[in-house]
Amino acid sequence: AVHLCALRFLGFVPADVAAAPANVVARLAKRAGATPGALGRYARETAGRSRREHVEMVVAHAGWRPCGRGEWKALGDWLVARAIEHDTPSVLFAQALEHLRAERVVRPGLDRLARAVATARVAADEETYRRLVPVLASFDGDALDALLVTDPARGVAPLVWLGDGATSSSPDQVKAEVAKLVYLRGLGADRLDLGAVPPERRRHLATLARRSTPSALARMAPERRHPVLVAALASVYPDIVDEVAQLFDQALSGTDSRARHQVADRRLAAAEADVERLVLLDDILDVVLDDDLDDTAAGAAVRGLGSGRLAGAVRSEEERLPSDGGHLELVEASFSHVRSFAPQVLGALTFEASVSPSEVLDAVVLLQAMNSDGRRHVPDGAPTGFVPARWRPYLDAATAAGDRNRYKHYWELCALFALRAGLRSGEIWVHGSRRYADPASYLIAPDAWPAVRDEVLALTGMPATFTERLAALDTETAAYLSALESLLVGADSPVRLDDAGQLHLSPLAAETPDPALSAERDALVARIPTVPLTEVLIDVDRETNFTALLTHADGATVRLLAIEHRRNLYAAVLAQACNFGTARMAELTGIPADAIDWATRWYLREDTLRAANTAIVNAHHRHPLASAWGGGTLSSSDGLRLPVRGRSLTARALSRYFLDEGVTSYTHVSDQHSTYGTQVIVSTERDATFTLDEILGNTTELPIVEHATDTHGQTLATFALFDLVGLRLSPRIAKLTDKQLWRSQPAAHYQRWPLAGPMLKQHAQVDLIAEHWDDLLRVAGSLKLGHVSAALLVARLQAGSRQHPLAKALIEYGKLLRTLHALRWFTDEAFRRRVGRQLNRGEALNDLRRFIFFAHRGAVRYPHHDDQTTQAHCHTLVVNACILSTTGYIQDAIDAHRAAGHEVSEQTIAHTSPAIFEVINPYGTLNFDVAGILSRTGRRPLRSL
Repeated sequence: AVHLCALRFLGFVPADVAAAPANVVARLAKRAGATPGALGRYARETAGRSRREHVEMVVAHAGWRPCGRGEWKALGDWLVARAIEHDTPSVLFAQALEHLRAERVVRPGLDRLARAVATARVAADEETYRRLVPVLASFDGDALDALLVTDPARGVAPLVWLGDGATSSSPDQVKAEVAKLVYLRGLGADRLDLGAVPPERRRHLATLARRSTPSALARMAPERRHPVLVAALASVYPDIVDEVAQLFDQALSGTDSRARHQVADRRLAAAEADVERLVLLDDILDVVLDDDLDDTAAGAAVRGLGSGRLAGAVRSEEERLPSDGGHLELVEASFSHVRSFAPQVLGALTFEASVSPSEVLDAVVLLQAMNSDGRRHVPDGAPTGFVPARWRPYLDAATAAGDRNRYKHYWELCALFALRAGLRSGEIWVHGSRRYADPASYLIAPDAWPAVRDEVLALTGMPATFTERLAALDTETAAYLSALESLLVGADSPVRLDDAGQLHLSPLAAETPDPALSAERDALVARIPTVPLTEVLIDVDRETNFTALLTHADGATVRLLAIEHRRNLYAAVLAQACNFGTARMAELTGIPADAIDWATRWYLREDTLRAANTAIVNAHHRHPLASAWGGGTLSSSDGLRLPVRGRSLTARALSRYFLDEGVTSYTHVSDQHSTYGTQVIVSTERDATFTLDEILGNTTELPIVEHATDTHGQTLATFALFDLVGLRLSPRIAKLTDKQLWRSQPAAHYQRWPLAGPMLKQHAQVDLIAEHWDDLLRVAGSLKLGHVSAALLVARLQAGSRQHPLAKALIEYGKLLRTLHALRWFTDEAFRRRVGRQLNRGEALNDLRRFIFFAHRGAVRYPHHDDQTTQAHCHTLVVNACILSTTGYIQDAIDAHRAAGHEVSEQTIAHTSPAIFEVINPYGTLNFDVAGILSRTGRRPLRSL
């Protein structure tokens, strides 16, 4: 078989061997893995047979079969089934090759196979239409086609209008989104059931609708156009439901925030006015507490302080602030503003409760009925159990005064704020929503859990019972307590207890690099040339072929020349990454702006950019130098705050970072300096909510097992979730010595550590953890198997004042894990340094990101989250390209240095970072055409309007 296969693939037949000279036979035998004699015998025994007969012998001997008529039909049917799931030709082609290999069928010609893929895509379109015939039957074809006709009132086609999201939470924007819901329900979008079509196919069709212009869709045949439009309606409906609920939350929060600022100003003014009162109180206390004065003398002494002074200290009713500082009263002053959007939202959404009974839901349903019927007062017996204790006096005062209008205002505001809290926590959910769906739908169904439980335990490494897990935690805790005890009794220890029993940890001494190592590193860096950013992308693409992963959203084949197409992709990526924008990039490069726009719209998507980034990260991971910086097992995450120009739902004011509003680009960085995860998040949201998402979604070859963050990247719940999915969270927490430490056993259990043991003052509720251990494992399985994102789950579990029992168990488990982390932090200096170095890598990469994202003063100009996410992924792609390029040049510098007889130590390599931006030129070159400009008459002509 070896001989036959070797001859076949080397292009020889036995007659060639028989007639060849001895030295050729010997060389051929060596390549075939045989002796010259054996090859000669084979040539003599099979002489006279044709090349085709030899191929048949090879195929038969290997146990394969040719691609006959039956195999070809089976391949076509298999390709149609795959094409219905997704529509990318390159993916289908690769899968066809894998399928033929698995079935041991000889591959047909590449051209024939490419035509089979094209035929399968056409058949998939026809099959999709056939499956959607029952759905399309409920629609009038003209009504669907009307989505593509420009509406004179709106100035755009309805399909474009539906996809144009809100940029602020103003009442007008809320009403506009509610109008979209009404329009979609009029079309029947809320009743669409596309379950007959695979989810990937539905996403593909919806993406095609978003990327295409109405005129392009109108040119499609109805059999292809109508499924695209139906998929677009099915996709946009839950998006708009989510946006309406989000706008309600933000609009109400804006009113609440303004009232809180006013309360703060009130209290500050009251505090300033109380200075004299406090001085008077001190004088009165001196008199009252004087033991030498009897009551009569004390009274006379108090009156002697001055009647005018005493009378001036009396506050009127208006000056006496309520317990909440007048918060609800100030919100009520904006009641007309709240009423300008709240009834529309309540009328547009359908709410349900995840726990029953729910007074919040009862109040919302009653408020919906009151709005519908136009009632001006709250009926007797309306629920009030949801009203916070701090706001009950307002309702009681309104009742006592008989002011039914004010009572309605207060009651309605309390109901709306309770609804907001319920939506955040998941106590209240919304029909037709993705983000505000029933929390039970996020997790593996209880009846399906037993079938996957063992698989989840194997994936996460978690024991089946909490007793086993607790025993392991107690063993680790005992080891760290023993180490801490030794440090506390030792002299000159970095960890010590003061007389009050407070723990103190000395800061780590700064690492001073050896001057010789620094000189070696500087010499290496000095050898690296300054590389234009355009050249970086081209070189990295040549090495990784990442542009092949930037596929067309419709799977279309590129009609441009390959070089021209790649040039347009480079320009589109850099226009986003450097924040130029397509118009300015066109001016800088001479590439037509519409060509860059077209490449951006059809090729730059989150899924394609993630694939391209993965290719670059994997190439860097395989580079020999990468292992000198780390094994790829440790990572960290941090946010880069970027200002936003204009209005955006994701932008928030954060005066610490920027004057106006901005967003955060939250990135995950490996210990090899590569960035494997990117998200755009709201700057005021805690980083810890998003820490786990990108690690669970990591598709690179990096074997991440441990993750470092700063204080904002951790919470007790995050500690628990990391451990439950088989990962370790290692944050650097500010003022960790002031944090509480918890124990799992009674205090007597820790008496053998007389100094360290008493530090574990609080007792965690291990019984609660044990009671919900199986539910916690189900949460881990839901995260690990992709049923829900960690960000959504954490936000739901931790929101609201009344936490879910599962959230309480998660937090109790997190207490034990954070205590274990704290003990390790106190006792292991090498661990503290390792985490610090990794966080410093993230800071260095943030410097590189700022260096690249320089145009328009680094301000994000996209108002919508999807566009901001695309830009962030382009930014990460270029940063990773710079890291891979610089790594290659560092290797070249090392080789050249050693070739010149200079020693380059491993320590020098370990301290040389590829995140240096001095070797990158993102600005291009300037052209001083002095003669040409001086010879020109006048200035450049003005642009045409």
